[in-house]
Amino acid sequence: MNDIALKILWADLGKAIAMVLGVAFSTLLMAQQAAIFVCLMGNSASHITTAQDVDIWIADPRADYFDDPGSVPVALVERVKSVPGVAYAAPFIRSSVSLDSESLVEQGVLIGLDQNSFLGAPQAMVIGSLDALRAAETFIVDRRGYGDIWPNEEIVLGKVLEVDGRLLRLVGVADPPSPFISMPLIYTSLSTASLVRPGLAPGFVVARAKDGADMKAVASAIADATGYGAFDKETFSRMTVDYYLKNTGIPINFFITVALGFIVGAAIVAQTFYLFVTENLRHLAVFKAMGATWRQLVSMTAVQCLIVAAVGFSLGIAGASWFFETVPAKVPAFKGFYLPAGVALKVGLAISAIALLSGAVSIQRAVRLAPAYVLKG
Repeated sequence: MNDIALKILWADLGKAIAMVLGVAFSTLLMAQQAAIFVCLMGNSASHITTAQDVDIWIADPRADYFDDPGSVPVALVERVKSVPGVAYAAPFIRSSVSLDSESLVEQGVLIGLDQNSFLGAPQAMVIGSLDALRAAETFIVDRRGYGDIWPNEEIVLGKVLEVDGRLLRLVGVADPPSPFISMPLIYTSLSTASLVRPGLAPGFVVARAKDGADMKAVASAIADATGYGAFDKETFSRMTVDYYLKNTGIPINFFITVALGFIVGAAIVAQTFYLFVTENLRHLAVFKAMGATWRQLVSMTAVQCLIVAAVGFSLGIAGASWFFETVPAKVPAFKGFYLPAGVALKVGLAISAIALLSGAVSIQRAVRLAPAYVLKG
């Protein structure tokens, strides 16, 4: 019976293609937007998760996310170092600065790193070395920021940039994950950062735990000993993501887009399936007159629905995969974006639900159909 169901499905190729394309469009829209949302939220904590050798972030106890930590006193560093389980600690500066080059004037983010340990530095470099930051009045910029400051120019070291009125020399280009806030990242040593912004207090104290130490236990010990907020990498990442989820309109916008994809796909598939089943009532009546049970009719319709869902889902996921394979390499704003397996799985489940629900609605007439329908003119 299932073979016959497939022959009926593909016999009307136009309607079959319409149903497949409806599912494919819905899949593409939901998968693309959901993946962008997941990656965007992940980028909000990218500096925390990829910071070199940082296990624990110490900040003002009122701080609830990475991009606005407040300030801490420099003396806090020694207090953190004295806590059992801490191997090393250093100040970490994060502040907004004005950038002035020949091609633009814009805001950037100044990141001051301890020149002895480089705790919190980017792990990947395009060109240059972190050691070069030990020289006075030098900086490293992220790859995307280089393109913003010197658009359409080849990467060349030695360029000069005015940072808050101070001229700094470029000694490297880093390749960190895309930050949530798309401003150039200017990495300097703490000494250079103090020249750019005299008297600027650190935003964090960053700490590396001893080998084998429990990160959460050490963070709790630091908080108890200092009275400041101390968070292990996983906790601080989750806090930052939660902040953007609760305090921005981003989740709502993406939810609306994903919901529209689901609704549009469901409407197209349901309407087309309903018309498809309605136009094939005579065939179903013949099967019923020949002794087919309602379970067999439902099974035939379910097979048709799942085949349409599988083909449409495959095309839609292929389109989404192509997008994430090609666009991030060409568009800096999408750098590091990908299609998570969990997103593809959940979209697949949603598409299956759309198809089966559409089939369930459409088969109702066929189940209640009298065999005598086949004799009607």
